Amino acid sequence: MNDRETLPPGAYDVDYHVGRRKKLSFRYRLRRRTSEVVEALERHLKEAPRLIVDVGTADGLMLAGVGEHFGPEPMLVGCDISLPLLKAVDDDRIHKLLADCTQLPIADGIADAVIATAIIEHVDDPEALVREAGRVLRAEGLLVITTPDPTIDHIASTLGLLKEAGHQFHFRLDDLRALGGKHGFETLEARKFMISPVGFPAERFIERLLGPIGLKYLMANQICVLRKRGENSGGDVS
Repeated sequence: MNDRETLPPGAYDVDYHVGRRKKLSFRYRLRRRTSEVVEALERHLKEAPRLIVDVGTADGLMLAGVGEHFGPEPMLVGCDISLPLLKAVDDDRIHKLLADCTQLPIADGIADAVIATAIIEHVDDPEALVREAGRVLRAEGLLVITTPDPTIDHIASTLGLLKEAGHQFHFRLDDLRALGGKHGFETLEARKFMISPVGFPAERFIERLLGPIGLKYLMANQICVLRKRGENSGGDVS
């Protein structure tokens, strides 16, 4: 029996990795999500990270990009339920774990950041994902979530343009804020991004203009940066 036949429900096979290498839209989404995560960590981490955990890491390419930015110091741990994807790329720097994002084989309170990009909409229990991230994060550690905008996601699915099928839930930014608040996080930022499926010059400048003129709904993705509350932390600051 091959890897494709033994994949658990909801897991992607190695074709997802091939698409990330070959398809312009996949390459762009990977690059853009990586840059958004890196910039969020740069803005909100109070010190250099020592341990970064990526849940739903797939082939580990995004985690590798984050690691390139932060240099050799942080340990990088990538978790996924797809063994073929974990095996798709050899990267000695990334410690790969075949693990469900709601049951991480990681000790309590040791991670500086947990990354969850394009995964929360796929899992059976999104609350368990957030709760488990909170367990492994140290006080004031960061959880960075990205997820598609529900309206754009619906349009893309209806038109047959959405490759990343299997979305079980849809979240708006207010939903992510509330979910984080319920499980001990404060929201540091929550916004939309990605106006184009393939990217173009000056896209970020144009995206910054869309909010003030009421056109944020045109952006296809969302990012929410949450900080685990410490003993003396206040409320939501977004």
